[in-house]
Amino acid sequence: MNGQPNPITRKRVYELIYKTQRISKQDIAYQLTLSLPTVSQQLQSLEASGLIERNGSFASTGGRKAQIISCIYDARISIGIEIRLNTLSMAAIDLRGTLLHTIQYAVPFSNTPDYFELLGEKLTHFLTSLAYPSSSILGIGIVLQGLISADGKTVTYGKILNCTGLTVRAISKYLPFPCTMIHDAEAAATLELWQQPEKKNAIFFHIRENLSGALIVNGKFLKGCELKSGVFEHMTIIPDGKPCYCGKRGCMETCCSVSALLEGDETLEDFFLHLRKKEHSYEERWLSYLSALTIAIDNLHMVIDYDVILGGSIAPYITDNDIDLLLSKIQKASAFPTDRHFISAASCAGIPIACGAALPYIRKFLESLH
Repeated sequence: MNGQPNPITRKRVYELIYKTQRISKQDIAYQLTLSLPTVSQQLQSLEASGLIERNGSFASTGGRKAQIISCIYDARISIGIEIRLNTLSMAAIDLRGTLLHTIQYAVPFSNTPDYFELLGEKLTHFLTSLAYPSSSILGIGIVLQGLISADGKTVTYGKILNCTGLTVRAISKYLPFPCTMIHDAEAAATLELWQQPEKKNAIFFHIRENLSGALIVNGKFLKGCELKSGVFEHMTIIPDGKPCYCGKRGCMETCCSVSALLEGDETLEDFFLHLRKKEHSYEERWLSYLSALTIAIDNLHMVIDYDVILGGSIAPYITDNDIDLLLSKIQKASAFPTDRHFISAASCAGIPIACGAALPYIRKFLESLH
């Protein structure tokens, strides 16, 4: 190829260094069955791109010490922004998906140019604190509570933030990098799949003040013809129940969200503190909440028999005993009970979901590397 590195071989070499973290040139040649001159050429190319470095030497096993070759994981970074009704959060991640820095601002949302201009100013301050060159930033993923078009450019339904019709262009004109929008449950589920790549199929509950969901099939989000397949939060589970913001009554949102569990100004921390002390009124409320969740999960399981992941702000408080209790309630309620332990709490609940919005740019970079 006229002395130019083979792009496929270059990608294979980089992926091996990325995976092993520390490796020698000789081991690369052995594991990929490549000649040492070919490996040397690829390493020179990757080093020139700033993606790898030679950092010391391995202990000698007799003869010349082998150099340690490592990835520079923050050679490229990605930014995630989460827009909520009263807060604005930002996070930066490296090529491993590791959180580099995060910050939250108390900024009420407004679908106006003034708000998006302020967002741009906050991002500039955030990036200045990171001190990474702009050339290293792959893009910005923007998390919103709303349905997003397939191309990530338009909010097709945004009742909570009152932002239906909002386009990414309205935001990106104040942000000097490629931008895309992502539904909040999909951002949280993306983070979960990154941490658990073996998990290919799941029903993902994103349980926060509001409820949202995602259906994961073969590692991808199932969206359907009108991008609504994962919107199970608006399935009716209690006919003529409490009114939902969508205009219907008795939606899953009205009985399985955190708002449905808490009373007044109560926080999750307050609630679970009393619950773990076995206070009767809190145990009754918890059982009532789990009963609604039982109906929701059992109904979904009749349609798609996948594992269930409970994510969102409630996830860190859920214990193994809670899951066992929920499983036993589902087993009693289901027409087709199973002994399979198919429910788990999300493992990434403590990580900002803005990280999940940033991950698609990382994945795209890694997949397109040549």
